[in-house]
Amino acid sequence: MRNLILIIVTLALSAFSTVRAQQPVVVEAVMDSSVLWMGEQTLIHLSLTQDKDMQILPPQIDVPGELVKGVEVVDLTQPDTLSLNNNRLQIKQEVLVTSFDSGLYYIPPFKYVFDEDTFATESLSLKIVPVDVPEGATATDVKDIKDVVAPPFVLWDFIPAWMVILLAVVAILAIVAFWAIKHYKNRKVEVTLPLEKQIPPYDLAMQALQQLRESKLWQQGQEKQYYTRLVDILREYIDSRFGINAMEMTSSQILAALHRNKDTKEVNKYLNEILSMADFVKFAKMRPLPDDNERVMRQALDFVELTRPQPEPLHDGESKAESDENNIAPKG
Repeated sequence: MRNLILIIVTLALSAFSTVRAQQPVVVEAVMDSSVLWMGEQTLIHLSLTQDKDMQILPPQIDVPGELVKGVEVVDLTQPDTLSLNNNRLQIKQEVLVTSFDSGLYYIPPFKYVFDEDTFATESLSLKIVPVDVPEGATATDVKDIKDVVAPPFVLWDFIPAWMVILLAVVAILAIVAFWAIKHYKNRKVEVTLPLEKQIPPYDLAMQALQQLRESKLWQQGQEKQYYTRLVDILREYIDSRFGINAMEMTSSQILAALHRNKDTKEVNKYLNEILSMADFVKFAKMRPLPDDNERVMRQALDFVELTRPQPEPLHDGESKAESDENNIAPKG
């Protein structure tokens, strides 16, 4: 039984060796893509495996030419030979093809000839898909392929990453140094500058009214400037003395605000006459008499004097100087 199995295996190996000896040539054709748009190109890879001592004629392919009607050959590479084991060779070629007519094309096998034997690859098929063309388009609408466009110059593309990091660190250090220097200077000024003594609103108003009287504006025919400055002095005094934003109010608004204040309710009549006269001069272009000009000045002085903050009564152990200092700040 064992002898029978040995005989069968020996015969099978001999038959396989005989078949291989009879089929020493292997050919193959493979296409990169079997579906293309019109005008697209694809490669057909041809491969021949043979014994080194065989002289096999490759398929005849014309360049330029057609494989079949409608399929054009664009290029054909030179044979590339690769040495294999067992005294064998592999020869490769590539065929670049395209088509400009839509449809399904049958590409027949590529044939290699050795003496009286012919070895053929498998057949191929190629489908060409038409390109959508807008309705009404003409041949003039077809545009040529654009030339290669140079990319725009971008400075950052030529700056290495380490330089960007270095610049960022330098910028951060510069900002920190600037902030530190500015902060140090401001702190130094705050420490060295002496505090200015605040002048009470009463003193400021009295000084301003006295300067206005000495300027003799109305005596020089400048009544409008005289009344404008007089009202501004009183507005500033009311603002700092009572905390009323008189600079942004009309005359009636100022009088209404002071009427609600118990410290000005009784002397509001002086301010009423001054503001009324000033409005007539500024807006009605009235020329007041010299006595009127003097009277409004006296009324302004009386208004400031009568609304002057009264000193608070001295507490036990408090000196008069300390009391005066407490009365410097304006009352709200």
